[in-house]
Amino acid sequence: MQHSDILGQWELTRNIKDKLNDKTFNLIGISIFTENNASYVCNETGIIKSDNFQSKAHQTYSWLLKPKGWEISFLNGNFFHDLELVMCDQQVYHKCNNDIYRGFFKLNLPTDFSVTWNVSGPRKDYQSQSYYIRK
Repeated sequence: MQHSDILGQWELTRNIKDKLNDKTFNLIGISIFTENNASYVCNETGIIKSDNFQSKAHQTYSWLLKPKGWEISFLNGNFFHDLELVMCDQQVYHKCNNDIYRGFFKLNLPTDFSVTWNVSGPRKDYQSQSYYIRK
């Protein structure tokens, strides 16, 4: 597996279970990874839906290349988490103020990958499951 195996366009499906409000959200979209000097840019766009709700969704991340993986940051430069370039299940962690993000990645590059986030905090309690399939 190589860093560049993540480049390109991916079909994105995301299911979010909001345990605090007992709601489920579904997102269908695309994720596009492009090169930018010593990093990759990940742009995610899609439509998120729930019962009587629908909205456009967008998020951008920077994936800085490291010898054994990536350092993933938000577009504003704030660090999110590291990810290793290995074909195995990986756990990652991110603390944002009082919120804790526990992530579980499964890389099967270059064909697909998935990530599950369990998020908890004073005003958050949800699980997000994302599936990426090469277009």
